[in-house]
Amino acid sequence: MSTSVEFSTNPAIQLPHYQLNTAGVSTTAQAVDVIVCVHNALADVQQCLSSVRQYSSVPYRLILVDDGSQAETAAFLQQDAAQHVENTLLIRNEQARGYTCAANQGLQASQHAHVILLNSDTIVTAFWLERLTACADSDTSIGLVGPLSNTASWQSIPNIEDHGDWATNPLPVDFTVAQMGARVGATAARLYPRIPFLNGFCLLIKRAVLEALGYFDEENFAKGYGEENDYCLRARAAGWQLAVADDVYIYHAQSRSYSHDRRKQLSDRAGVVLAQKHGQAIIDAGVSFCLHSRVLHSIRLRAQYLLERWHYVAQAQYRWSGKRIVFVLPVMEVGGGANVVITEARVLRRMGIDAQILNFEHHRETFERSYPDLDVPVIYSPTDFGIPDLCQDFDAVVATANYSIDWIAPLAERPNAPKIAYYIQDFEPYFYVDKAARSRRFWQSAWLRRRWASYYFRRHPEFRRAWLSYLRIPQATFVTKTEWTQQEVERQLARPCHVIGAAVDLDLFWPRTERPAEPEPVVITAMVRPSSIRRGALRTMQVLRAIQQQYGERVRIVIFGANDAELTAAGLPQDFTFENRGVCPPQTIAELFGQADIFVDFSTFQAMGLTAMEAMACGLAVVVPQFGGTNSFACHENNALVIDTTSYPACYNAVQRLLTDSALRVSLMTQARQQIVRFAPERAAYHLLAQLFSV
Repeated sequence: MSTSVEFSTNPAIQLPHYQLNTAGVSTTAQAVDVIVCVHNALADVQQCLSSVRQYSSVPYRLILVDDGSQAETAAFLQQDAAQHVENTLLIRNEQARGYTCAANQGLQASQHAHVILLNSDTIVTAFWLERLTACADSDTSIGLVGPLSNTASWQSIPNIEDHGDWATNPLPVDFTVAQMGARVGATAARLYPRIPFLNGFCLLIKRAVLEALGYFDEENFAKGYGEENDYCLRARAAGWQLAVADDVYIYHAQSRSYSHDRRKQLSDRAGVVLAQKHGQAIIDAGVSFCLHSRVLHSIRLRAQYLLERWHYVAQAQYRWSGKRIVFVLPVMEVGGGANVVITEARVLRRMGIDAQILNFEHHRETFERSYPDLDVPVIYSPTDFGIPDLCQDFDAVVATANYSIDWIAPLAERPNAPKIAYYIQDFEPYFYVDKAARSRRFWQSAWLRRRWASYYFRRHPEFRRAWLSYLRIPQATFVTKTEWTQQEVERQLARPCHVIGAAVDLDLFWPRTERPAEPEPVVITAMVRPSSIRRGALRTMQVLRAIQQQYGERVRIVIFGANDAELTAAGLPQDFTFENRGVCPPQTIAELFGQADIFVDFSTFQAMGLTAMEAMACGLAVVVPQFGGTNSFACHENNALVIDTTSYPACYNAVQRLLTDSALRVSLMTQARQQIVRFAPERAAYHLLAQLFSV
């Protein structure tokens, strides 16, 4: 026997004390039916309903199905429902019918376009409804959606397995579910990865799916376990896609409604029935996909470092919140150095630092076109003469290029001057020694580089200006990304330089698609910048031409970094098949890398190699120069090919090797995405603050 009682509430969302990221939150979300099936386990039920009422701001109706709970739990549900009016439906089964039957009762009572089955042993987090429905509405082919969790089989983060069983991933004792939800939401890429199976602990089902497929299979899965896998297989067979809302985290406690032995018994039986009903082959294929998905793998990997990243944020907030920093960044177009500064300025603002950028008024139009959605404040100066006055009230002023040092030098001479720092991302005098830098011996010998420096200092005014910039403000703090740059500064000028670490924007650069081990064609990408000889544009195009001519349609070559007119003006070979994306903002590069397999950087040297790091974060196999600072993140034949890029044969052979040895290529891709997650921008930003304010 079942009875129905209507109640309602007008819940007001209560936000936790820390700032929440509202990206991906729709303000026009449709009403949702939330179904919670209950069988005892009162403490879990109380936590679940409390979190739902606290964090559900979208119009929703709560459908409670009390499946034969004992008196204490039944009384609580009656009392709880009585306290909320108009949007709660309570259904009571006097005798327990089993989860699948109870869930179907709730589904049959639902009315809205989105229906969510939520286990009673869960704790939801802020914006869970908004983000689940945003994922569902992002593509009309999506029929079912599930969130990330601590224990939800393939949706678990950071681990899916523990000693042969599903991992439970308990949170640290001083870390709340709400905090974990906020952090997952703040750093999510919103990839909405497609997946063959979704865990039923929290499952959004579109009304159109219910109308097409009907309800759960009560005949074969009456007691639960297996019913959601069966429904997923039925939905996929009908052409629906299943997606993970990777910006939603919901804690799953593993209810005491069933014992561990009872859960295992039901699970084993469900596996047999599923194989009989759908065939073992399709189940095995789905399991293999979930196990080897590079997108899901990357989500789990990044979750492993999520707490570490936010530890840096919390410590910086505690030590330096309220400090004001301005980066003198006189750029117009997109570039690696500017991307580094913008990424870390954004992180500093997350740390409670008032980080801003100073640029020129005559750069504004091009700069804002290059970075259209910039969320870091920009000060525009009409001339360089006014820069000291604009920077006077900051706690620290950071130069980012050799010519910007002169503009802030007068500020350093004022009473109570801000802290002056020089962010040295490259040893810039080498920008002007292109003739010497073509020689392998130049890069192999620090002694030879010092000899050439003496020659160029006397004969090249721009070299001399870059060199003298390191001496212009004696009290300036020098920071850099890699030990190579540190050593060049200290060897050449005897000035101390502090390494804050290589870093990459891990929130933007992700594997975005599943790439087969033997893709057809293999997508090769390269950045071509003919404006600087050290970037090896001619060598890059020559190698890519030879590769395309040999492998034909088996490869697809995509370059970026310069427009067609620049390629032509530089006399670069274009008599082969390739695509040129031109000058790209970071988002476009991330999307390109998400659909590629190989990235090559044939620069003569790289002080760090940001674009290669971005490619590795997207799961590409990369080729990088051995000269410079790429050893800060790249290890030859482990996560990259590190070669002598002054040698044309070495460049060609490296690409050919990646094309012909798929096992090597896949290994490098896997290791790249596993290892690059250690290079979070929060770590670099924290060490920058430490050098500015703690030394």
